[in-house]
Amino acid sequence: MQIDNPGRRLTTGDITAFESVAGAKLPPDYGQFLLQFNGGSPSPDTIDVPGAAGSPTDVQTFFGLGRDVASSNLDWNLAVMDERCPDYHLIPIACDSGGNLFCLNVEEGQATQIVYCELDVAEPVFHLVAPSFTQLLAALRPL
Repeated sequence: MQIDNPGRRLTTGDITAFESVAGAKLPPDYGQFLLQFNGGSPSPDTIDVPGAAGSPTDVQTFFGLGRDVASSNLDWNLAVMDERCPDYHLIPIACDSGGNLFCLNVEEGQATQIVYCELDVAEPVFHLVAPSFTQLLAALRPL
């Protein structure tokens, strides 16, 4: 897998600060991804989302910290998710071209599996995509 348009280098302190804001510990594999790339666009970028009407879809952008475009930042997307889905503890980590989000599901202060959040419908719909971030990356394929 290749990542285009990676962000600036992060430190473990940057990630710890974000974890405080998010109210959850990030999975180690996702933390390593942030340290290595700090977001960006994957290639290949197609992923199957079982049960989603628009499947397969793409992973257009992985979010990062301190990115030039506000909507590509983890904290900006966290605020959007908290506003749109206040009854769920989700950390948005990526979006598709349709504006739907891939999120870490948070349980008991620990971010775990990846869910796809369909936001282009009246009420958000959630689909399990992968049990871990590593498995999400492994599921990316060419169109």
